[in-house]
Amino acid sequence: MSSTYVEFIKEYSEFIESTILDEPTFLAKLPDYITDESVLAEPDSLFGRLVGIDGWNTWRRGAADMAVRTGIQFAASNSQYFQNGDTVLHYYDIEFSPREGYPDGWRTSIIERYDFADGKIATLTEYYADTTAFVNFFA
Repeated sequence: MSSTYVEFIKEYSEFIESTILDEPTFLAKLPDYITDESVLAEPDSLFGRLVGIDGWNTWRRGAADMAVRTGIQFAASNSQYFQNGDTVLHYYDIEFSPREGYPDGWRTSIIERYDFADGKIATLTEYYADTTAFVNFFA
């Protein structure tokens, strides 16, 4: 299974982007990627530590609210994957569209650490290049 983790993450990322505003589809397909013991670890200033289906859905609701409230669009680029056994690091840049106070939009980098168990995400830890600037952009 470990040879397919990068493809799994790409599929998971597409799933997240396509269902961020579609809770029923999100909840129906999420068990393909995580278990109810899976941990999503975000910086405390964002969502903090969330667990299982309910935790991931709490994250989705918050992310959907930020997207709808701000009306921003985003594009990810420069994806790089580094795998060692059951752990994969995914580095990428993300560029957000302009909004009030940010006429040129905003760009940052994110690193996601995926730890897998039994073919699913056991822990997903998010690292932001500048968490404070991220929070300020969406305030």
